[in-house]
Amino acid sequence: MSHRSNPSQLSTNDESKGNELDRFSANQSLASSTSSIFTRSPFGKTGEGDHDWKLDNKCFICDRKFNLTIRRHHCRFCGNSVCDDHSMKRRQYENLPKKQRICDNCNRELIREEIKKEIEEEIAKLQSEVQHQKEMNERLLKEHTEKTQKISQLESDLTKAERIQREKEQSMQEKLNEVLERGEKSKNLVEDLRKSLDVSHNNEQEISNQVHEGEKQLEKYRIESENLRDRKEELASQIEHLTNRIKSSLPLSEVREAMCNRCKTRLDQTYKPFAMDGTIIEEENETSVLSSSVRGSINVLKRS
Repeated sequence: MSHRSNPSQLSTNDESKGNELDRFSANQSLASSTSSIFTRSPFGKTGEGDHDWKLDNKCFICDRKFNLTIRRHHCRFCGNSVCDDHSMKRRQYENLPKKQRICDNCNRELIREEIKKEIEEEIAKLQSEVQHQKEMNERLLKEHTEKTQKISQLESDLTKAERIQREKEQSMQEKLNEVLERGEKSKNLVEDLRKSLDVSHNNEQEISNQVHEGEKQLEKYRIESENLRDRKEELASQIEHLTNRIKSSLPLSEVREAMCNRCKTRLDQTYKPFAMDGTIIEEENETSVLSSSVRGSINVLKRS
Protein backbone atom coordinates (compact mmCIF):
# COMPACT_ATOMS: atom_id res chain seq x y z
CA MET A 1 0.00 0.00 0.00
CA SER A 2 2.81 2.45 0.79
CA HIS A 3 4.39 1.73 -2.56
CA ARG A 4 1.20 2.86 -4.29
CA SER A 5 0.50 5.90 -2.11
CA ASN A 6 3.78 7.69 -2.76
CA PRO A 7 3.31 7.96 -6.55
CA SER A 8 -0.29 9.10 -6.02
CA GLN A 9 0.87 11.83 -3.63
CA LEU A 10 3.45 13.02 -6.13
CA SER A 11 0.78 12.93 -8.80
CA THR A 12 -1.57 14.96 -6.56
CA ASN A 13 1.13 17.59 -5.96
CA ASP A 14 1.85 17.77 -9.65
CA GLU A 15 -1.84 18.10 -10.38
CA SER A 16 -2.25 20.92 -7.80
CA LYS A 17 0.64 22.82 -9.34
CA GLY A 18 -0.82 22.23 -12.76
CA ASN A 19 -4.19 23.46 -11.53
CA GLU A 20 -2.64 26.72 -10.30
CA LEU A 21 -0.98 27.23 -13.65
CA ASP A 22 -4.24 26.43 -15.40
CA ARG A 23 -6.09 28.88 -13.16
CA PHE A 24 -3.54 31.61 -13.90
CA SER A 25 -3.81 30.90 -17.60
CA ALA A 26 -7.58 30.93 -17.30
CA ASN A 27 -7.47 34.37 -15.66
CA GLN A 28 -5.23 35.63 -18.43
CA SER A 29 -7.51 34.17 -21.05
CA LEU A 30 -10.52 35.65 -19.24
CA ALA A 31 -8.89 39.07 -19.19
CA SER A 32 -8.04 38.76 -22.86
CA SER A 33 -11.59 37.73 -23.74
CA THR A 34 -13.35 40.60 -21.96
CA SER A 35 -13.79 42.38 -25.25
CA SER A 36 -15.86 39.50 -26.52
CA ILE A 37 -17.84 39.36 -23.29
CA PHE A 38 -18.43 43.10 -22.98
CA THR A 39 -19.16 44.14 -26.55
CA ARG A 40 -20.18 47.60 -25.41
CA SER A 41 -16.79 48.34 -23.91
CA PRO A 42 -15.07 51.33 -25.46
CA PHE A 43 -11.83 49.34 -25.47
CA GLY A 44 -13.54 46.83 -27.68
CA LYS A 45 -13.41 49.32 -30.55
CA THR A 46 -10.51 49.76 -32.86
CA GLY A 47 -8.92 53.04 -31.87
CA GLU A 48 -8.22 54.62 -28.52
CA GLY A 49 -9.57 57.96 -29.77
CA ASP A 50 -12.93 56.43 -30.50
CA HIS A 51 -13.81 55.77 -26.84
CA ASP A 52 -17.60 55.70 -26.51
CA TRP A 53 -18.18 56.90 -22.98
CA LYS A 54 -21.78 57.35 -21.95
CA LEU A 55 -22.47 60.72 -20.37
CA ASP A 56 -25.45 59.86 -18.20
CA ASN A 57 -26.43 62.10 -15.33
CA LYS A 58 -26.93 59.33 -12.87
CA CYS A 59 -25.34 56.04 -11.96
CA PHE A 60 -26.88 53.25 -14.01
CA ILE A 61 -26.60 50.95 -11.01
CA CYS A 62 -27.94 52.96 -8.06
CA ASP A 63 -29.58 55.82 -10.04
CA ARG A 64 -27.91 58.46 -7.90
CA LYS A 65 -27.32 61.70 -9.71
CA PHE A 66 -23.89 62.96 -10.17
CA ASN A 67 -22.83 66.23 -8.48
CA LEU A 68 -19.79 67.71 -6.90
CA THR A 69 -19.64 65.04 -4.20
CA ILE A 70 -20.77 62.16 -6.32
CA ARG A 71 -18.51 62.16 -9.27
CA ARG A 72 -19.20 60.40 -12.50
CA HIS A 73 -16.92 57.64 -13.65
CA HIS A 74 -17.01 55.29 -16.62
CA CYS A 75 -16.67 51.55 -16.52
CA ARG A 76 -13.81 50.61 -18.88
CA PHE A 77 -15.56 47.35 -19.66
CA CYS A 78 -19.11 48.45 -20.52
CA GLY A 79 -18.71 52.27 -20.92
CA ASN A 80 -21.63 53.09 -18.64
CA SER A 81 -21.60 55.97 -16.21
CA VAL A 82 -21.18 54.78 -12.68
CA CYS A 83 -20.60 56.30 -9.28
CA ASP A 84 -17.49 55.88 -7.23
CA ASP A 85 -19.12 53.43 -4.80
CA HIS A 86 -20.06 51.06 -7.60
CA SER A 87 -16.75 51.26 -9.47
CA MET A 88 -14.13 50.65 -6.81
CA LYS A 89 -12.77 47.43 -8.40
CA ARG A 90 -9.91 47.30 -10.86
CA ARG A 91 -9.23 44.59 -13.40
CA GLN A 92 -6.79 43.84 -16.16
CA TYR A 93 -8.26 44.44 -19.58
CA GLU A 94 -6.61 42.60 -22.45
CA ASN A 95 -3.09 43.92 -23.08
CA LEU A 96 -3.38 47.30 -21.29
CA PRO A 97 -0.47 47.84 -18.88
CA LYS A 98 -2.61 49.01 -15.95
CA LYS A 99 -5.69 47.61 -14.37
CA GLN A 100 -8.84 49.40 -15.41
CA ARG A 101 -11.94 50.57 -13.55
CA ILE A 102 -14.81 48.17 -13.60
CA CYS A 103 -18.34 48.54 -12.34
CA ASP A 104 -19.92 46.13 -9.95
CA ASN A 105 -22.19 44.68 -12.63
CA CYS A 106 -19.28 43.94 -14.98
CA ASN A 107 -17.23 42.67 -12.07
CA ARG A 108 -20.05 40.29 -11.11
CA GLU A 109 -20.30 39.24 -14.73
CA LEU A 110 -16.58 38.55 -14.80
CA ILE A 111 -16.79 36.77 -11.48
CA ARG A 112 -19.71 34.74 -12.82
CA GLU A 113 -17.69 34.01 -15.94
CA GLU A 114 -14.69 33.06 -13.85
CA ILE A 115 -16.84 30.81 -11.67
CA LYS A 116 -18.35 29.33 -14.79
CA LYS A 117 -14.91 28.67 -16.24
CA GLU A 118 -13.68 27.32 -12.94
CA ILE A 119 -16.74 25.08 -12.75
CA GLU A 120 -16.17 23.96 -16.31
CA GLU A 121 -12.52 23.37 -15.54
CA GLU A 122 -13.45 21.50 -12.38
CA ILE A 123 -16.01 19.51 -14.33
CA ALA A 124 -13.41 18.77 -16.98
CA LYS A 125 -10.94 17.90 -14.27
CA LEU A 126 -13.48 15.72 -12.51
CA GLN A 127 -14.37 14.10 -15.82
CA SER A 128 -10.68 13.52 -16.44
CA GLU A 129 -10.28 12.15 -12.95
CA VAL A 130 -13.40 10.05 -13.38
CA GLN A 131 -12.07 8.79 -16.69
CA HIS A 132 -8.69 8.17 -15.11
CA GLN A 133 -10.33 6.48 -12.14
CA LYS A 134 -12.51 4.48 -14.50
CA GLU A 135 -9.46 3.36 -16.47
CA MET A 136 -7.67 2.61 -13.21
CA ASN A 137 -10.70 0.68 -11.96
CA GLU A 138 -10.85 -1.23 -15.23
CA ARG A 139 -7.13 -1.92 -15.00
CA LEU A 140 -7.48 -2.96 -11.34
CA LEU A 141 -10.51 -5.07 -12.22
CA LYS A 142 -8.54 -6.70 -15.02
CA GLU A 143 -5.59 -7.28 -12.67
CA HIS A 144 -7.99 -8.56 -10.01
CA THR A 145 -9.61 -10.90 -12.54
CA GLU A 146 -6.21 -12.12 -13.75
CA LYS A 147 -4.97 -12.58 -10.19
CA THR A 148 -8.22 -14.31 -9.25
CA GLN A 149 -7.78 -16.64 -12.21
CA LYS A 150 -4.16 -17.23 -11.23
CA ILE A 151 -5.21 -17.88 -7.63
CA SER A 152 -7.92 -20.27 -8.84
CA GLN A 153 -5.39 -22.00 -11.08
CA LEU A 154 -2.89 -22.16 -8.22
CA GLU A 155 -5.57 -23.54 -5.90
CA SER A 156 -6.50 -26.11 -8.54
CA ASP A 157 -2.83 -27.01 -9.03
CA LEU A 158 -2.38 -27.18 -5.26
CA THR A 159 -5.43 -29.42 -4.89
CA LYS A 160 -4.15 -31.64 -7.69
CA ALA A 161 -0.65 -31.71 -6.17
CA GLU A 162 -2.10 -32.55 -2.74
CA ARG A 163 -4.18 -35.36 -4.28
CA ILE A 164 -1.14 -36.72 -6.12
CA GLN A 165 0.92 -36.41 -2.94
CA ARG A 166 -1.74 -38.27 -0.95
CA GLU A 167 -1.83 -41.00 -3.60
CA LYS A 168 1.96 -41.24 -3.52
CA GLU A 169 1.95 -41.37 0.29
CA GLN A 170 -0.75 -44.07 0.22
CA SER A 171 1.19 -46.04 -2.39
CA MET A 172 4.41 -45.67 -0.39
CA GLN A 173 2.57 -46.73 2.78
CA GLU A 174 1.21 -49.81 1.00
CA LYS A 175 4.68 -50.65 -0.31
CA LEU A 176 6.10 -50.08 3.16
CA ASN A 177 3.48 -52.38 4.64
CA GLU A 178 4.33 -55.00 2.01
CA VAL A 179 8.03 -54.64 2.81
CA LEU A 180 7.32 -54.91 6.54
CA GLU A 181 5.13 -57.94 5.94
CA ARG A 182 7.81 -59.58 3.79
CA GLY A 183 10.37 -58.66 6.43
CA GLU A 184 8.23 -60.28 9.12
CA LYS A 185 7.82 -63.37 6.96
CA SER A 186 11.55 -63.42 6.27
CA LYS A 187 12.20 -63.02 9.97
CA ASN A 188 9.91 -65.95 10.75
CA LEU A 189 11.50 -67.97 7.95
CA VAL A 190 14.96 -67.18 9.28
CA GLU A 191 13.82 -68.17 12.74
CA ASP A 192 12.41 -71.43 11.37
CA LEU A 193 15.61 -72.01 9.42
CA ARG A 194 17.64 -71.30 12.53
CA LYS A 195 15.57 -73.79 14.47
CA SER A 196 15.87 -76.30 11.64
CA LEU A 197 19.58 -75.64 11.53
CA ASP A 198 19.82 -76.23 15.26
CA VAL A 199 17.83 -79.45 14.88
CA SER A 200 19.99 -80.46 11.91
CA HIS A 201 23.09 -79.65 13.92
CA ASN A 202 21.80 -81.72 16.79
CA ASN A 203 20.83 -84.51 14.40
CA GLU A 204 24.21 -84.25 12.75
CA GLN A 205 25.90 -84.46 16.13
CA GLU A 206 23.70 -87.39 17.06
CA ILE A 207 24.33 -89.09 13.70
CA SER A 208 28.02 -88.37 14.08
CA ASN A 209 27.94 -89.97 17.50
CA GLN A 210 25.97 -92.87 16.08
CA VAL A 211 28.41 -93.18 13.17
CA HIS A 212 31.28 -93.08 15.59
CA GLU A 213 29.60 -95.67 17.72
CA GLY A 214 28.79 -97.66 14.57
CA GLU A 215 32.40 -97.46 13.50
CA LYS A 216 33.38 -98.78 16.90
CA GLN A 217 30.84 -101.58 16.59
CA LEU A 218 31.96 -102.23 13.02
CA GLU A 219 35.57 -102.37 14.15
CA LYS A 220 34.51 -104.70 16.95
CA TYR A 221 32.54 -106.84 14.49
CA ARG A 222 35.48 -106.79 12.09
CA ILE A 223 37.83 -107.98 14.83
CA GLU A 224 35.29 -110.61 15.88
CA SER A 225 34.87 -111.61 12.23
CA GLU A 226 38.60 -111.92 11.82
CA ASN A 227 38.75 -113.91 15.05
CA LEU A 228 35.93 -116.10 13.83
CA ARG A 229 37.65 -116.49 10.48
CA ASP A 230 40.87 -117.46 12.23
CA ARG A 231 38.92 -119.77 14.51
CA LYS A 232 37.13 -121.20 11.51
CA GLU A 233 40.40 -121.85 9.73
CA GLU A 234 41.81 -123.34 12.91
CA LEU A 235 38.73 -125.57 13.33
CA ALA A 236 38.88 -126.54 9.68
CA SER A 237 42.50 -127.49 10.11
CA GLN A 238 41.67 -129.45 13.23
CA ILE A 239 38.74 -131.13 11.49
CA GLU A 240 40.93 -131.99 8.55
CA HIS A 241 43.54 -133.36 10.92
CA LEU A 242 40.92 -135.29 12.82
CA THR A 243 39.44 -136.55 9.60
CA ASN A 244 42.75 -137.89 8.57
CA ARG A 245 43.17 -139.48 11.98
CA ILE A 246 39.64 -140.84 11.82
CA LYS A 247 40.20 -142.39 8.46
CA SER A 248 43.15 -144.28 9.75
CA SER A 249 42.02 -145.33 13.23
CA LEU A 250 38.30 -144.85 13.99
CA PRO A 251 35.03 -145.78 12.33
CA LEU A 252 32.90 -142.85 11.16
CA SER A 253 29.85 -143.87 13.12
CA GLU A 254 31.67 -143.76 16.40
CA VAL A 255 33.17 -140.44 15.54
CA ARG A 256 29.73 -139.02 14.73
CA GLU A 257 28.35 -140.19 18.05
CA ALA A 258 31.14 -138.47 19.87
CA MET A 259 30.61 -135.14 18.04
CA CYS A 260 28.19 -132.34 18.62
CA ASN A 261 25.58 -131.39 16.05
CA ARG A 262 27.65 -128.59 14.55
CA CYS A 263 30.65 -130.85 14.19
CA LYS A 264 28.43 -133.55 12.68
CA THR A 265 27.22 -131.05 10.10
CA ARG A 266 30.75 -130.02 9.28
CA LEU A 267 31.74 -133.70 9.11
CA ASP A 268 28.90 -134.49 6.71
CA GLN A 269 29.89 -131.57 4.49
CA THR A 270 33.50 -132.77 4.54
CA TYR A 271 32.88 -136.48 3.83
CA LYS A 272 29.93 -136.12 1.53
CA PRO A 273 32.01 -135.98 -1.68
CA PHE A 274 33.96 -139.08 -0.66
CA ALA A 275 30.82 -140.99 0.25
CA MET A 276 29.31 -140.24 -3.13
CA ASP A 277 32.43 -141.52 -4.90
CA GLY A 278 32.48 -144.72 -2.74
CA THR A 279 35.86 -143.97 -1.35
CA ILE A 280 34.70 -144.15 2.29
CA ILE A 281 32.70 -147.23 3.36
CA GLU A 282 31.01 -147.08 6.71
CA GLU A 283 30.87 -150.38 8.60
CA GLU A 284 28.48 -150.57 11.50
CA ASN A 285 30.22 -153.59 13.05
CA GLU A 286 33.72 -152.16 12.88
CA THR A 287 35.58 -153.04 16.05
CA SER A 288 38.34 -150.47 15.96
CA VAL A 289 39.07 -148.74 19.23
CA LEU A 290 39.71 -144.97 19.49
CA SER A 291 43.03 -144.04 20.90
CA SER A 292 43.24 -141.88 23.96
CA SER A 293 44.67 -138.93 21.99
CA VAL A 294 41.82 -138.90 19.40
CA ARG A 295 39.17 -139.08 22.08
CA GLY A 296 40.83 -136.26 23.89
CA SER A 297 40.75 -134.13 20.72
CA ILE A 298 37.06 -134.87 20.21
CA ASN A 299 36.28 -133.86 23.76
CA VAL A 300 38.14 -130.58 23.19
CA LEU A 301 36.05 -129.92 20.07
CA LYS A 302 32.85 -130.64 21.95
CA ARG A 303 33.77 -128.22 24.73
CA SER A 304 34.62 -125.50 22.22
